[in-house]
Amino acid sequence: MTAIRTAAEHAGRWKAERGQAPHYSTGHAQWWTCLACPLDGCEWHHDDRHDAPADPTALETLVHEHVAGHALVDVLAALTAARDATAAVNASNDRAWDVVRLRRQEAAARGEDPYGDPLSRMVSAALVGSEERQAVRAALTASHG
Repeated sequence: MTAIRTAAEHAGRWKAERGQAPHYSTGHAQWWTCLACPLDGCEWHHDDRHDAPADPTALETLVHEHVAGHALVDVLAALTAARDATAAVNASNDRAWDVVRLRRQEAAARGEDPYGDPLSRMVSAALVGSEERQAVRAALTASHG
């Protein structure tokens, strides 16, 4: 898979998670893979159904033909912005895991269960998206009426 098709798959997921087009709101992860233009504001997309997937070469051609219609500088700027945003998210994630590791080490040094610290449990739950994270969301909702 080429970098531009990978970017189109990432753009499809990104736009789907933000509901940027009506059909993106449901089903994309279960019934089809949405390839979308990586440029913000461009609504071009192609849904590749899971029950009848397109030939990978045809998908590559489809994406390349669409992207070729944009100015190269715009495509490169969009890909660079996506790469930079991904790097920033990854760095933030690493810093949050550092907090979790530090709290666990401190608990272990005190002779306590390193996985029992409430703060490290909340942060790690948020980072991995576990069900425990819902307790934090519920507490926030309850405190704001």
